[in-house]
Amino acid sequence: MTLPSVNGRVNGTEVDIEPSVTLLVGGRRLTKRQLEVLSAVHREGSQNRAAALLGISTSVLHRYLSQTEGKVGRPLVTTSPGGSELTELGIKIAMEYEALEVRMRRGTSTVIGCTIVTEDLMMNALSTVDREGACDLIISDDARNLKDFQAGMMDLLVLDDPLYLYDLEDVSWQEVAADRLLHVDNGPRYGRFMYGAQRIGFRHLEARGVTYNVEGAFRSLPALQRSGRSFFINESLALRKGMALKSATDPSLLEHRINAVYRTETDLVRKLVGALRQEGRMV
Repeated sequence: MTLPSVNGRVNGTEVDIEPSVTLLVGGRRLTKRQLEVLSAVHREGSQNRAAALLGISTSVLHRYLSQTEGKVGRPLVTTSPGGSELTELGIKIAMEYEALEVRMRRGTSTVIGCTIVTEDLMMNALSTVDREGACDLIISDDARNLKDFQAGMMDLLVLDDPLYLYDLEDVSWQEVAADRLLHVDNGPRYGRFMYGAQRIGFRHLEARGVTYNVEGAFRSLPALQRSGRSFFINESLALRKGMALKSATDPSLLEHRINAVYRTETDLVRKLVGALRQEGRMV
């Protein structure tokens, strides 16, 4: 990702001044290139494809990953025959970097947010109404996206969890899709997936008088499954990921609406909400 640069003169010499994103992780500063490498692996799911995307060799990419893991002091990437994926910490770092990059490009562009649950819905809608690629998209969790929206850094937000609507004032919102939660029951120890209407699932347990304990938050589905904990996951996401899951609770009891939230109904926002409703069949 290239950020706009500006020109200036220092002691009569023309220089380029370019804003750049860095992150501190555990007090150690990660360079822009190290963050770009993590982001590329996150997006591509393959170190070979990530290297090709960045225009570097796989060995150079490995070196960046090793340096980054050395700084952080924890593994950031796991590799399997099916490809590479980031660890929980790796995903968190990559998504923070990607969101910061979008914020720095804010300018006059339209910034929209969603989560991995509604990513395909949003991509399809954008393909219909944003053929020029004028929108900037942030993919994070509801809580983080909501902070940016409330700070005026985001123009439209698609919320997985409809309960967040109660926290909002002076906004417009429309239902754009419906989804259901699947309940994987492995006992009273639960992992909280960072995406989806998790609170609806846990409130259902409480309404039934079920005793449970949440032990950790997860951004990675494979890591959540490997943990052996019980969890809730959106049915739409499970289907897209090819996960054959048996729900311990009738999914119709965990059905909920997905909503688009915005303050100003510009022509682009209006078209995007319409496209989201069409894709979500909320017509």
